[in-house]
Amino acid sequence: MRTLLILIFCGCGAASLGAQWFVGSELATLRYGGSAHDTSGTHTASDGRPGGGVAVSLRVGRSWSRWAAALRISYSNTGFAVAGSGVSVTDKTTGRLFEVSPLVSAKVGGIGPSGAVWVEVGPALHLWDFDGEYRKRIGATAALVYEWPVVRKLTGAIRLEGMLSPSWFDAADVPPEFERHATWRYGVGLGLRYRLSGG
Repeated sequence: MRTLLILIFCGCGAASLGAQWFVGSELATLRYGGSAHDTSGTHTASDGRPGGGVAVSLRVGRSWSRWAAALRISYSNTGFAVAGSGVSVTDKTTGRLFEVSPLVSAKVGGIGPSGAVWVEVGPALHLWDFDGEYRKRIGATAALVYEWPVVRKLTGAIRLEGMLSPSWFDAADVPPEFERHATWRYGVGLGLRYRLSGG
């Protein structure tokens, strides 16, 4: 992760023809899976995981003709969910998430005269507040992004993302009959990005 951050900010500092700084915001709905599963079959709610919900993100980055780099900071109240047998219950009094993601993007195509399709990848640092204690995890995220111009310096973006990381639970968080599994999520986000002056 440290190497990727160095590459991003070195690239951002270099003068490049057509490069542009941008800032943006995003609102996304997220769904989670994995994390913990009951192997004994004694619990009706056999799965424990982050509950999902809405995430708010801010990002700052720099784009070139076919490449971009950004730092995204996100917050969401995921809650804690137990699920099984067609029932899901979410406790929103715990499970706040802070996430930091350095991202690199490549333009892979276009739709229409001015829309662009990007592929975005990078690591993600998760700080999950579970009952007042933070669980720190490093995961990987990937996304497909469609971006189109709204007005002169403003673009809209639709982002389809996936994420994978080690289980967000510590061993002491779950009963002995539960196994910890990788935490995964998928989400759909809608964002706006404002183009600043170029370098």
